[in-house]
This record gives sequence, C-alpha cells and structure tokens, in this order.
Amino acid sequence: MRKRRQVLGMLVVLVVVFGGLFGAKYYANHRAAVAAQHRAAPTVAVSTAVARDAPWNPELNVVGSLVAVEGTEITAQIAGNVTAIAFRSGEQVKRGQLLVRLDDSSQQAQLHADQARLTLAQATLERTRKLYAAHAASQSDLQTAEASAAGAQAALEGDQAILRKLDIAAPFAGKAGIRAVSLGQYVSPGTAIVDLQRYDPLLLDFSLPQSTVGDLEVGQAVSFSVSAYPKQVFAGKVTALGSRVDPATRNIALQATLPNPHEVLRPGMYGSVRLTAGQAKHGIVVPDSAITYSTFGDNVYVVDGDAAHGLIAHQRVVQVADQRNGLALVASGLAAGDTVVTAGQQKLRDGAGVTVNNSVQP
Repeated sequence: MRKRRQVLGMLVVLVVVFGGLFGAKYYANHRAAVAAQHRAAPTVAVSTAVARDAPWNPELNVVGSLVAVEGTEITAQIAGNVTAIAFRSGEQVKRGQLLVRLDDSSQQAQLHADQARLTLAQATLERTRKLYAAHAASQSDLQTAEASAAGAQAALEGDQAILRKLDIAAPFAGKAGIRAVSLGQYVSPGTAIVDLQRYDPLLLDFSLPQSTVGDLEVGQAVSFSVSAYPKQVFAGKVTALGSRVDPATRNIALQATLPNPHEVLRPGMYGSVRLTAGQAKHGIVVPDSAITYSTFGDNVYVVDGDAAHGLIAHQRVVQVADQRNGLALVASGLAAGDTVVTAGQQKLRDGAGVTVNNSVQP
C-alpha cells in the first residue's frame, strides 16, 4: 500500500512539472503571436514609373545586309602576263583609270600589220573607183575593192578592241580592294585581279512576312544599325519592293538606299533594320521591366496610397500588345497615371507595403 502511494506521488509530481513546462511554452507563444499581430510587416523597397498615354508607331524589326550600288570583281578577259600594275591596294580609283596591263607585244605587231593592210586596201579602193568611173574597171572589181577595205578596217578595229582588254581599267569610280596579282604573273580569262566597290550610296536588302505587304510602299523611312557602330543609326528610304512573295519563305524582298558619305559602312555588313509601317495609334506605355511575363498571364504591380498612410502594391493582370526599345504597349489592365513597379517585383506579394526609391532605375 505504501509503495502504491509513492508511485502515485511521483506521477503527480511529473504531471505538475510537465504541465508547468508546456503551459509556460504556450503562454510564450501566445504572447509572441499577439505581438506579431500588432507589429507592421516590413515594407519592400521598389522603383516605380508612371504609365502614360503616348503615340505608338508600328515598327518592324528584321535583319538586313548591305550591297554596293556598283561593285564587282575585276577579272582578266584575255590570257597574258602582267607587265604593269597601276594602282595600290585600298586606294580610291577613278572611272577609266588603268589598273593592270597585260603583255600586248603580239597584239601591237598585229595592229601594225593590219594598219598597213588597211592603207593598201584603201588605196586600191580609191584607184578602182577612178577606173570604174572611166569605164576601165568592172562593177565586180569595185565591189571586191570595197570588201577588201571593209575587211581591213574590221581587222584593225578587232586589234584595237583586244588591246583595250589587255589594258584593264576601272569601270567606275570606287575603292579598290587588295590586289590579287603580281608583276610577271600569267593570268587566264576569269582570273581575279582586284575587288572594286563604290561605298556611297549603299543598298540595304531585307525581307518581311507577307502579312505586312499591305503596309509597305516605296519611300518609307528605314533605320539601320550595326555592331561596329553601336551608338550610331543610319537612315535611309525604301526604294524598291520585290515583284512577288517567295513561295518558300512567304516573305517579300525589299531594298532601301542608305547614304554613306563618310564611307563608314561596307558592302557585306549585316545588322538590324527598323521600318515604320502602318497607322500610328495611342496606347498606355510603361517600361518593359514593369511587366512580369508568365504562361498564366502577364501582370504588373500598381502602387496605391500615399506617403502619409503608406503605399501598397496590388497585382494586376495586363495584356501586352507590343514591345520594343525597353518599352511595352499595354492594351488593357492599366490607365494613364497609374504608378507601376519597375524593380523589386520578385520580393512583392499582393497587398504588400512598399517604399519607393527611384534613385536607381533598371
């Protein structure tokens, strides 16, 4: 009996001890919860911008490449050895300027022989005409003399044409590239001698989808930018539209002309082409960084309230119609004058308090 009383006493003591411990823990947690209810949640520092109603010109952005209005690879038309080089690599040349001369010694000798034949044929023709007028020669003799003179003249003109082809000249004014031949080198027909390009103006070739055909016309303004000059934009105008839509790509080819007075651009460069096409419209424009894009819908955080009573960020679903150059055109979900969060969205939830710090913008 005594032993049972001891066991019961120990159980009572344990119940009192553990009950006190659990009670103290519950009381501490309750006090912490009450204090948290009266303590305001920390605000989130964000950057903001004001949505504005602004004109929005539809733009098409594609990749294009530059082509010279006049550009060709100068080649030999007749075989021969190079006897003279009259230009330096990379220099500006004039139209008709001699570039390379090939050995013309054989053609010069042939020219002299044909000149002598022409002189004799012309003298024979003149004498036959006098004899024919005196009825001392037949009409057949006269026709033979005329044919001989004409043949000698044609042979002489052929010699002169060959000599002109041996003197290879610039067909237009432009910039010569790196010469590909040397003195004494034997060249055959088609051998490349030098590349010649005219830099001002340049043609810009690009293509657009067939859905844009109705908005395209000659004279539209285009701008072109290349990585070589990241801070410079080159302006031009559309000068030609393709005659058909490519059935393989369903694109239509366009060509614009770009002035290049300082010759900073080169044929063969590629870059970004921006073309303004279609009717301008007004819409709500915000920085593109304000939009949170997701597969479930795009949204922004709109800041309401004032500094005295606190600023609250509310999540709002929007529909983005277009975007470019760091801006987004919002079709629905925003109104002009709304303040949107442009940085710090990843720390926000709907209804969170915010503090605005626009000293640093994204």
